[in-house]
Amino acid sequence: MRRRRRQWSVVTVLVLMLGMLGAACGSDKDSSGGEGGGSGGTAPSGGVTISTDDCTDYQPTKGVTDTKITFGSSFPQSGTYAAFAEISKGYQAYFKYINAQGGVKGHQIEVVTKDDQYDSGKTKANTQELVQQNGVFAMFNVVGTPNNLAIRDDLGDECIPNLYLATGSQLWGDFKNYPWLIGSIPSYATESAIFADYLKANKPDAKVAILAQNDDFGEGYTVGFKKAIEGTGITIVDEQKYNTTDPDVKSQITTMSQSGADTALLAATALKCPQSLNAVKESGWKPTTYISATCTSNTVVGLAKDANVGVLSSIYLKDPSDPEWANDAAMQEFQTLGKQYGLSDADAQNGLVGYGWTMGALLADTLDKAPELTRQSVMQTAWSLSNLTPGLLLPGISINTAGSDDPYVIEQMQIGQYNGNFWDLQGQVVSFEGKTRDYASTTG
Repeated sequence: MRRRRRQWSVVTVLVLMLGMLGAACGSDKDSSGGEGGGSGGTAPSGGVTISTDDCTDYQPTKGVTDTKITFGSSFPQSGTYAAFAEISKGYQAYFKYINAQGGVKGHQIEVVTKDDQYDSGKTKANTQELVQQNGVFAMFNVVGTPNNLAIRDDLGDECIPNLYLATGSQLWGDFKNYPWLIGSIPSYATESAIFADYLKANKPDAKVAILAQNDDFGEGYTVGFKKAIEGTGITIVDEQKYNTTDPDVKSQITTMSQSGADTALLAATALKCPQSLNAVKESGWKPTTYISATCTSNTVVGLAKDANVGVLSSIYLKDPSDPEWANDAAMQEFQTLGKQYGLSDADAQNGLVGYGWTMGALLADTLDKAPELTRQSVMQTAWSLSNLTPGLLLPGISINTAGSDDPYVIEQMQIGQYNGNFWDLQGQVVSFEGKTRDYASTTG
């Protein structure tokens, strides 16, 4: 009707449009609550096995009662990164909805959350409290790369699942050493690769300046991008880093603007993302600009005002604020049922909330497909998903995992360009299925 889907060629990646499968097994209503169709996928084939032999104190059903299963989560609810608290609104609304339908396998889903202000030390303390005092079955959707690194060994030693981390670090592909955690979003390394391939087709001699957060989050982008441009005419002319505690990134952007770069890759997140866009505009620099997918919510990118128009990013979810999806069944379910179960009108237009709703559906699907509600069974199920399409995933994008053979949850994306209100999708979905390890420093 009004959508401009401009075509662009991707030279080096295979375009693989994965179809949506039918309803989940065993019921006319799948675990997402949708009538007929649902989120699809197949049950685990038993191909992924996780040993509990080395667990320090394996308690298979801790956190599970006859009527309830309890999860824990830690994420910033105050401070600079508080915008990420919007995510929990989505999954809490989804769980209220699914619980009203009888829950999953007759169990109500509860998530106990704690504020860590994006401080990894507080994440560790919160997790210890959730495990030892609240007795949670598993952690779920913990936000942040350093935050999940802080709890990775402790949870792994006790064989406590850490499900669907809210971070795209390449580190979550190390199934052999860390089978008790699994990511949820496209790897930052793979996201950089799609930017590189877009440049190959549209600006093959680009001179790039990179702004990156000074941690594993930022490193994922820079490592992935450098690998993706090997052998091309694309060059990196400047790299700047910032710390999460820095008040702003103006000095870094000023240096980048004087580097001769005609392209900016902003591996920034939360408030640093709109800050960097505003700084680019204020500097008078006019590069082709790519931003992290963590910034694509209107809650975040909208803070840049008119400095956000024309920026590019990788997209894997439908934008709730975009009228393109007004008649989409999954979007209607999210907005109608979400508001029925606690979301405000503004929440129902928020991409972060939409992501949270999608993660809620993914967790419910995983529990539904697990042969048993034990920590081992649920974790093995999470590593054995096939063609799952929960929540608001873009058409042609599905979730596939296979342990060390395929340790990354989502490997398909589409370029979007922000028009000041929402994202105009460019070209087609591009698949990196099975290719993420080519751009990541860990092999899984």
